[in-house]
Amino acid sequence: MKILRIELRNFKPFKKLTLPEDDTDLPDGLLLIRGPNSTGKSSLFEGILWGLWGSDAVALTNDELVNFTSTFCSVNLEFEVAGVRYKIHREYDSAQGLSVVLFTQKDGSWKPIADKTKSVKRKMDEILSLEIKQALQTLLVRQGEVAVIANATPTVLRKLLEGIYDIDLLKQMERHLSYMEKDIDTRVSVLRDEYMPPAQVQETIEQCQTRIENLRTSIKQRTEEIQDTEASVKGVPDSQTLQRISEAESDVERFTNEIATIRENLESDLEQAGLLDVDMSLIKARLKSLEKVREKIESEKVEMSSSIARIDKDLGGIEGANKDLREKISHLKGSGVGEDGQIVCPTCSKPLSPEERDRLVAEYEQRIKAGKTRSDTLRKERKELVKALSEADKKLTQTTRSEEATNRVKSTHGQLSAVEKRLESAKKELTNLLSESGIKSIVSLLKKHKAESVHDLRTRVVTVSESVKKMRRDIKEFEAGIKQEEDQIAELEKKRERMEQLRQEIDELQKIKSHTEYVRKKLVTGFVADYIFQKRLIGIIRSATNQYVKHFTNGQYTIVDLEPTRQTRASGSGLILKIWDERDQAWKKTTQLSFGDRTAISLGLRLGISRTMSSIRPLRDSPVRQPRVRSVLLDEPLGGLDKSRRESVVRNLVNDQGFEQIFLITHTDVQGWEDVPSIEVSKEGSSSTATLKIQSE
Repeated sequence: MKILRIELRNFKPFKKLTLPEDDTDLPDGLLLIRGPNSTGKSSLFEGILWGLWGSDAVALTNDELVNFTSTFCSVNLEFEVAGVRYKIHREYDSAQGLSVVLFTQKDGSWKPIADKTKSVKRKMDEILSLEIKQALQTLLVRQGEVAVIANATPTVLRKLLEGIYDIDLLKQMERHLSYMEKDIDTRVSVLRDEYMPPAQVQETIEQCQTRIENLRTSIKQRTEEIQDTEASVKGVPDSQTLQRISEAESDVERFTNEIATIRENLESDLEQAGLLDVDMSLIKARLKSLEKVREKIESEKVEMSSSIARIDKDLGGIEGANKDLREKISHLKGSGVGEDGQIVCPTCSKPLSPEERDRLVAEYEQRIKAGKTRSDTLRKERKELVKALSEADKKLTQTTRSEEATNRVKSTHGQLSAVEKRLESAKKELTNLLSESGIKSIVSLLKKHKAESVHDLRTRVVTVSESVKKMRRDIKEFEAGIKQEEDQIAELEKKRERMEQLRQEIDELQKIKSHTEYVRKKLVTGFVADYIFQKRLIGIIRSATNQYVKHFTNGQYTIVDLEPTRQTRASGSGLILKIWDERDQAWKKTTQLSFGDRTAISLGLRLGISRTMSSIRPLRDSPVRQPRVRSVLLDEPLGGLDKSRRESVVRNLVNDQGFEQIFLITHTDVQGWEDVPSIEVSKEGSSSTATLKIQSE
């Protein structure tokens, strides 16, 4: 892979940056990135990494990458892999979120081939033939990483190489075995949740058998109770027959009582009607006679009432006339004298003489006396009429009662006949019921069964019947309970067999897990890992690293070796970095070297690792991969080198054929870089800028 063009917008300190500014591409080989501290040199690398893989590649959130003066950022990156030109556009907006599109150039125009985060990631893995982690380890040597390698202990060095290479085979084997162990744990856990000791299942079976025996005992008890209960009413008709007998008996008793009541009322009515016996001809004659008497009395009452009314009218007239005469007398005696002493007639208002007045007063008094005599006679006559009318009312009441009693006798005679017929019918029905039931009489039935009445006997039969029904229901429930317990025993016997199988499965799975743990811990992380490091990686790293170490140290150190160390209680397996000192003709450890020598050798080792990353084959049978990431980003690796060492490193990197492109960030002075292309990074106000320089100025 080769980086061709970089365009940043509002990315960290860069508000707007395009490299190169013209239509050309970034050059091959070594490209220095120079500038003071805190100008944005490392941010340029972060822009490349974010453009290719997003925030996972820079360990920052998208919001942290946006320039503080803006709300969005974007990166356009053109690169070439295996002769094919690609462009990736990645943009983040705090409101709209992230968008990314991957293009490929065909026939001079850009055509999109992926436009979603996941699809772009998959396409990048496919293009580079590496996943993001390995691609990053190949492309980027982080600031301080060389110093860590230079000062690493054997155990740390081995872990660093394991982390850098991230060997898929070992990881896959370890993951697979780890997943197997977790899967076995899950399966065992599920089986244990289901598992119950067979002895416990057998105990449950025995409990079921005990309950069955108890239920059978209960059935036997209920059966005996039914026999005893039914024996208590043996020979007694059923409740329905007893109900009919009781109703028939009640009808006979009721009709008998009703006839007695009717006869008693009939005797009273015969006496009141004036009859000796119930004879329809006599009843009719009596009614006709009473009707005539009643009509006569009513006629007499009308005449007497009319006479009383006439007398009352006459009395009222006499009283009115006397009142008028008394008023006239009062007038003549005083109130009728005028102012002039003249007496005036109360009738015609003519003057009267004293003689005329006295004559009129005497006449009026005589007439009042005659009216009083007549009034006394009329009152006496009226009193006699009222008395006679009262006697007539009594006679009429007596006559009416006799008529009503006679009519009742007539009606009661028919009612009595109807009730007597119903009584005969009820007696006949009762006789038939007793005969059909084989009962001589109700008295004998009640005496035999010691009951006070048929109703009481029927109540006893109903109670017995309900009790027997309930006991039969109990028996059915007991039988159902036995069936349920037997079914449960059958299920438990199957479960007991299943539990024995589960115990065997659990034991077998635990054995498999023990073997799996042994393989993972002892073989994969032990034997296999040691084999890969000792037989494959060490040789590959050694051959790729020697040329860098030789050139970076001006030929003083010529051979690098990685010697495995055994695992101890204090630490795991490790790698000792040993170097052949050509000048002293001796093998030396890094602890015997100066810091500058360690830094130069560690840089050579790291470059050798990056050079082999994309084509490494851990095992002989591992698939061959063509290296596609043949670029490297070196972030401040020269800090621990003196001027001579820095010059050697730069000179070697200029002539290096192992990488298509090498981006080297440095803020230290390097001799001999005048003809090396560079990107000059500087601050302009609150933002940064960068300029590509192909020739020294």
